[in-house]
Amino acid sequence: MTKRIKNLILIGSFLSFFILSYLIILYAYGYQLDFKNLKWIETGGLLVKANIDGVRVYIDGQLKGKTSFLSNTFVEKNLLPGKYELKFQKEGFSILNKIVEIKSGEASQLANLYLAETEEINGFIENSKPTKENLNYFINKTDGLLYRELGDEKIEKISSESVYIKNFSLKILQENIYLASYDFKAPGIFLLDSRGQWIEIHSLPANDLILSPDNRKLAVVGPNEITVLWLKDDNGPPYFKKNHKELVLRISEKIKEAFWFKTGWHLVFLTESGKTYFVEVDGTGGRNEVRI
Repeated sequence: MTKRIKNLILIGSFLSFFILSYLIILYAYGYQLDFKNLKWIETGGLLVKANIDGVRVYIDGQLKGKTSFLSNTFVEKNLLPGKYELKFQKEGFSILNKIVEIKSGEASQLANLYLAETEEINGFIENSKPTKENLNYFINKTDGLLYRELGDEKIEKISSESVYIKNFSLKILQENIYLASYDFKAPGIFLLDSRGQWIEIHSLPANDLILSPDNRKLAVVGPNEITVLWLKDDNGPPYFKKNHKELVLRISEKIKEAFWFKTGWHLVFLTESGKTYFVEVDGTGGRNEVRI
């Protein structure tokens, strides 16, 4: 072997070492080669938080792992930017499907996954008690104003704006007074302000208002749909702000009854035909509506 060949081998070894080291460093910092476009791209990740451990996580049809035993979480790193089909499955529980978009340099989060059991949901419904109405508040049919009974036949005038509708209910939630109207003359949700005036916060017919367990959200239940209104900012994913509205459900059947589930991120509702559904409020990646 000549000296020239030895030098070429030595130089080639050094070049191979530096190239390989460079590629390893790129991969360590979250870059992958996009073979389709032949360029290096910073990858993203996926973080999943479920209610139980051992949930199988499929990404584009391939099993990638399970939620952990200690924290019920699953993490997948180094995903090229793009949309991925996800499936979450465990024997005896509902199957959930999502489509998430992975962005370069970011971690997409699914923080409110709940795989439900039929027995659990049915038991929850049986133990749920209807909200007590505030019977000491009433709207006077003569002047249309809101009053409160104080006892000993004494009453206190609360509002200064008259209301002349027939089909409504009054809700006092977090010391705020709401009027839920399903009257065709003035449908919607109205909030009594400090001046005693009714401020419209929702314009569609509403049969009921339900406060979430965390006191941060209000479910507006109409004849065929449920809208969630945020009363406070959410500091965790999906980071909804105060006054944000989210149409959670719209069906052809009439809704008979609805409940907030204990998570504060799911609703249980019953239809007049006797069907029971478990629906996600967090629609990140698509909203699952599970028939129980």
